[in-house]
This record gives sequence, structure tokens and C-alpha cells, in this order.
Amino acid sequence: MKASQKPHETHTTTPTTLFKIYSRSRSRRSSKPRLRPKLTYRMPVVNRERDRIQAHASRLGLCGLRNIGNTCFMNSVIQCLSHTQELTRFLRSQHGTRSSSTKDQQILHEFAKLIQEMWTPNVHTMTPMELKRAFSTKHRMYSDYNQQDAQEFLRFFLDSLHSALNTGVKGETLNIDDNLSDNKKADLTWEWYTRHENSLVRDLFVGQLKSTLKCTTCGNTSVTFDPFWDLSVPLPSSSRCKLEACLDLFIREEVLDGDEMPTCAKCKTRRKCTKSFTIQRFPKYLVIHLKRFSETRWSKLSNIVEFPTSDRELNMGSYGANSNSNVHYSLYAISNHMGSTAGGHYVALCKHPISRKWHEFNDNIVSDALCENHLVSSSAYILFYERA
Repeated sequence: MKASQKPHETHTTTPTTLFKIYSRSRSRRSSKPRLRPKLTYRMPVVNRERDRIQAHASRLGLCGLRNIGNTCFMNSVIQCLSHTQELTRFLRSQHGTRSSSTKDQQILHEFAKLIQEMWTPNVHTMTPMELKRAFSTKHRMYSDYNQQDAQEFLRFFLDSLHSALNTGVKGETLNIDDNLSDNKKADLTWEWYTRHENSLVRDLFVGQLKSTLKCTTCGNTSVTFDPFWDLSVPLPSSSRCKLEACLDLFIREEVLDGDEMPTCAKCKTRRKCTKSFTIQRFPKYLVIHLKRFSETRWSKLSNIVEFPTSDRELNMGSYGANSNSNVHYSLYAISNHMGSTAGGHYVALCKHPISRKWHEFNDNIVSDALCENHLVSSSAYILFYERA
């Protein structure tokens, strides 16, 4: 071996050395943070599909109606009726129904077709021409294109729907023993009425009023029971009031004197009497008409009536004939009249049955969700409540 050459170096690895190397390697690896796979929450397919269906359903019914010549009064009422859940559910099930020979059944046929289209996906605007034509054929005062009163139209319209569906049998006279209790008289009167007037529309909208007439001379009291389709309540003189104040005026005892004196059944002659109303039977859907217009429609009251807007907020129990403590109603639609008797415009505010959001229906324009705080205004004309 040459002197410049170095001997070949060899290294021997012992078990102890291997252990130290392994330990250092583990130490180096453990000093760094371990990367973990990122976890993302995925909504179950069932929930995603349910939310999709919910969102789709919450857009149904948000369909505007074109004004075909001063028909905003009709459009406003139709939107309120469209958001009356049980009525719309029935009309949407009437596929294949043929028009009949009677004018009322033709109105029902056209209304059912319109409601079905309004609640069809991706339908945003409809023209109610055929419905107006059918309605004008029965009610000639609506054949032109003049502005009309929404509450009067509602009464005529519901009467036509009821007549088209009515399966009642007429001819039987009502005879009630005066010695029976008031509640028994009310029940017998209602049974007689429902045998004559039997329809879904009656089931939904009709209630029963109790009228009490008392003679101021002999004290004799007589009661009668009559059906009602809505409550037309007067407004107090104050510029701002609560709905309860209007209802109090409606049931307040009034004096019938002079030409208004009725004949007392006991005195057998005309006597000064007092008359008052209470509600004997509450309807499923309560329609309250705020009497803003005078009888001659020469003037309009612009009072702000503060009415309950939340679910179950209106309690009508104190206005019942039998002092029911809890008769709760929830607001779901409003027909508003803006303007004066010389010229005005109707719009509807309706609560969607699925999304529970409020929308404004201004003829063919449908607004996005409205805040519940904006519902009360001096324009409120007809209030639609559903019994809770």
C-alpha cells in the first residue's frame, strides 16, 4: 500500500445506534403538525330535497292579475280569496269540471280555472277576462269598466259561488217554540238554514248573528238569529283607533224610536225598543268590512284602524252570545283602498300559506316579502281572518 493512500474506513452499526437514529427520526416527524383531512358537512339528500320543494312551493300563487279596465277592485278580492287556503285547495282539485248552463256555475268554472293557473309553477301573470265576462253576464252592473266597491263585489261573488255549489233543498218553513232557550232556538234556526243553503262556501264564510230586541215599555225581549257573510263595522270619530273599538260600536245597544219603532209582540203596538247584536256562531273565515264610505259614497273616512296582525292575536270571545273566552283568529289577507271617492285604487296584501310571508298584489305586480309592521294603514278596507 502506498503511503499516500488511506486505508478504507468501515462503520459498524450496532442495535443501540439504530435505536438512536429511529428515535431522532420519530422526534423530527412528531415536531411537525400532522395534516388531517378537511371535514365538510354535507346536508342529507332528504333534507336538501325537502328544502328545494319548500322553496318551490313558497313561490306558487305569487301571480299577478292584469287590470283590464278599472278592475283593481276585482283583482284585489280575487287575491284575498286565492289565499283562503280551504277554498283554493277545493278549487285546485276541480280539474276536468265542465261549465254548466247556469250563470253561477259558469262563474265557478271560470274562477276554478283561474285559481288553478295562478297556482301553477312559473306562472307570474294572468288576465281574468273570462271570469269578468262570466260574472258580468249574471251581474249586469259589472258589464262596463267603471270602478266598483270591493266589498259589494265580494258579496255578489261569494253568493254566486255558493249558489253554484248549493245542494240544499228549499220549501220547508221554520217554526220554533218561543218557550225554548235561546241556544236551542239558535241551533234549530241554523239547522234549518243549512238544509236550505248547503255548500263549501257557506261552511267557510257564514256565521250566525243573534239580534236582541227589548221593549222599553213592557220589558218584553225577543231574539232572532240570522246568517252573516261579513261584519260591516262602523268607525269611531277619532282619527286613530283599535279594531276592538269598531267591534264595540257594532254590538253596542241602539235605540229604535220614531219611524224606526218596531211592533212589540206583547204590547201589540209599536213601541220604543232597544236593539243589540252578538255573535252566536263564529265562521271559519271571518271577513270584517271597515265602513269607510258613507251611504251615498260622497265621502271617505281615513281613520287608521289598528287591527291585530299576528297569529291568534284577534280574540273575538267577548263578542260572542255565550261569552266564549277564546275565539282566536289569524289575519291572512287585506284589501286596501287608496284614494278618495272621486278616484282610487285597490291592492291586496296576502300572507302566503307556505312561506308565511306577506306580499303586495298590485294588479299584475307582486312585491317581495313585506314587513308585518307595515300592514296597518288608513287604506285598510276589508280584513280576512282565519280561525285558529
